[in-house]
Amino acid sequence: MFQKVLIAEDQNSIHKGLENTLKELNIKEIVTVQYCDDALLKIKASLKAESPFDLLITDLSFKEDYRDRTLTSGETLIKAVKDIQPKLKVVVFSVEHRIGKIKSLIEVSKINAYVEKGREESKEIVKAIHAILEDGIYYSHNLAQLLRSADDISQTDKYDELLLQLLAKGLKRDQIALYFEEKDFPARSLSSIEKRINKLKVLFDANTSEQLVAIAIDRGLI
Repeated sequence: MFQKVLIAEDQNSIHKGLENTLKELNIKEIVTVQYCDDALLKIKASLKAESPFDLLITDLSFKEDYRDRTLTSGETLIKAVKDIQPKLKVVVFSVEHRIGKIKSLIEVSKINAYVEKGREESKEIVKAIHAILEDGIYYSHNLAQLLRSADDISQTDKYDELLLQLLAKGLKRDQIALYFEEKDFPARSLSSIEKRINKLKVLFDANTSEQLVAIAIDRGLI
């Protein structure tokens, strides 16, 4: 079991709940901070004292207040931490559900677990910790489903992404066709544009172009 855990969370009620969950796992030392800058300072101090943390649990979003901050998000904290303690295990504990951002945390930041805040969060945290102890990676159930659906994103090409961006800007289909024609893109006819949009609607389970754009934004595609 982990012996020394750092929690970075700006909501008192949430980090108290996390503390209680970790205490039930008989984790000996639990440190909580409300600012990412403080979290980094704690990690640096622990390394200097040759008593490093085993695990970091961090939110992604931290509200602004009177205090000046260098690190303003969990993402920047994770990056800074990985620079000085690359092997530190990291659990993201957040309400963030944009698949593009989550995939970046997994693939670039190499986080070990992602737990969604919600009704089952305590159970999910316990599952995440046990998975990490066994050298596994853990994602909340809903996130696992989103990651499976992320294959949809890989099926889109650059023209599809551009098409979605133009739809998001409010361009009509004939305007998009004209834009594609001016850029000498393939499949630039109005019928080709309509086929692409219909394909994307099926791919993302959208009924309208507006819903398609909303889903693409939500998943971090545009």
